[in-house]
Amino acid sequence: MRQVTATAAPDTGTTAAVRIVGVEKAFAGRRRGAAARRALDGFDLEVREGEFLCLLGPSGCGKSTLLNLLAGFETPDRGEVVVAGDRVSGPGPDRGVLFQTPMLFPWLTVLDNVLYGPRARHELTTEIRERAVELLETVGLGSAMHAYPHELSGGMRHRAAFARVLINKPRLLLMDEPFGALDAITRLAMQRFLLELWERDRTTIVFVTHDVEEAVLLGDRICVMSGSPGQTRAVFPVDLPRPRDVALTDTLAFAHLKRQVREALEEGHR
Repeated sequence: MRQVTATAAPDTGTTAAVRIVGVEKAFAGRRRGAAARRALDGFDLEVREGEFLCLLGPSGCGKSTLLNLLAGFETPDRGEVVVAGDRVSGPGPDRGVLFQTPMLFPWLTVLDNVLYGPRARHELTTEIRERAVELLETVGLGSAMHAYPHELSGGMRHRAAFARVLINKPRLLLMDEPFGALDAITRLAMQRFLLELWERDRTTIVFVTHDVEEAVLLGDRICVMSGSPGQTRAVFPVDLPRPRDVALTDTLAFAHLKRQVREALEEGHR
């Protein structure tokens, strides 16, 4: 497996979907007079169009801050964040965000949750309704579209959240440890589900995780971040065949790359 330098541009002729250049971000101390906490310090990264990139790093290294900058929830103190050629200046439907806890409205059915975005933008049409039903069939919730979130299992709620994001046809999918709170069996099922969706649509994904094995299983590349303030420590290409399944985790190639990534993660945390 070949480790590339942290600031190297991807070796590809395809357009960069995401470009992060010299980004710095700090947050004021909670107490009066306390020094500002630097979350990111000179962070650089490019993500290819259609790439599945995993962000891996210790707690507090700025992974979630970086996702918030890409989503437009935060603005950098220095540097620039560019998505699809445009500098990010705020949230938009072109960037879908999925968190560890599915953000579903409990008073709405699954179908109405999926339709919430188009309805709020006054874009609800018969075609959009048909697409919502099709999406729910695709994610295995066709028979549960009129159920409420509390009637669903954890995995079903995550799939409903996927459908609610995908209805907007985002160019970039931002995922902040979406499977971190799931039990082991449901987590494996959701990893398979995500891989199948990505193979079908090839949406550009930036996926935050603490789990080295998850990063190696899912990603095209893995960006390992240093401890706070966050910087790009190393970027690993994942030269493993696709389509992938969890059976890949039993191979020697998988174990070798997993060890390399874990060592880089441990060194960056010292």
